[in-house]
Amino acid sequence: MEKKLISLEEHDGKSALLSPFDWNNQKPILNGIACPKCGHELQDTKPHQTLASLPPKKDVGCSNKRCGYVGYRNA
Repeated sequence: MEKKLISLEEHDGKSALLSPFDWNNQKPILNGIACPKCGHELQDTKPHQTLASLPPKKDVGCSNKRCGYVGYRNA
C-alpha cells in the first residue's frame, strides 16, 4: 500500500496551525524509510534530537515492534 503524501505548502499551512511545535513531545515519528531487517517503515525515535556527528545523524527504530531493529540515519 502506497502512502499518500501531502505537498510542502499543505504541510506548512496546516501543520504549524494544527499541531504547534512541542519540544517536550518525544513521540517517535515515521520517516518513510524501509527497515533493512524486515521492510516495515522506520521511525525517528527521538525526533527533536540530532546527533553531533559528521555527518549529523538521528536515532531510528523499526515501527514493527516484533522486529526490534535500531540504528541511525543521516539527518
